[in-house]
Amino acid sequence: MISLELKIVNTKDEPLLSRKLVKASLEFEKSTPSYAEVISSLSSSLKTDEKLVAIRHIYNSFGNKKAEVIAYVYADEGKKQFIEPKIKVKKEKKAKEAKK
Repeated sequence: MISLELKIVNTKDEPLLSRKLVKASLEFEKSTPSYAEVISSLSSSLKTDEKLVAIRHIYNSFGNKKAEVIAYVYADEGKKQFIEPKIKVKKEKKAKEAKK
């Protein structure tokens, strides 16, 4: 696994949408970590479930091994499903899932 260091810079409550805006700085060694890796490290540092975390952006700093992360942590999974944009699944993946 890629070693990465996540520091939470700022959190802001958004009570109308039942979520918190989290801004964090990320330092890594090799390539930019995937959204899944960032979600797991962010959820472990905030002590929340991974299903409640939604990454909005990972802004890379060119030439440096640093990035800025903007994420939302929701109060419950229903609110996240209602607010967050749906992820489109490619046709090949749908066909593979249908065969199984």
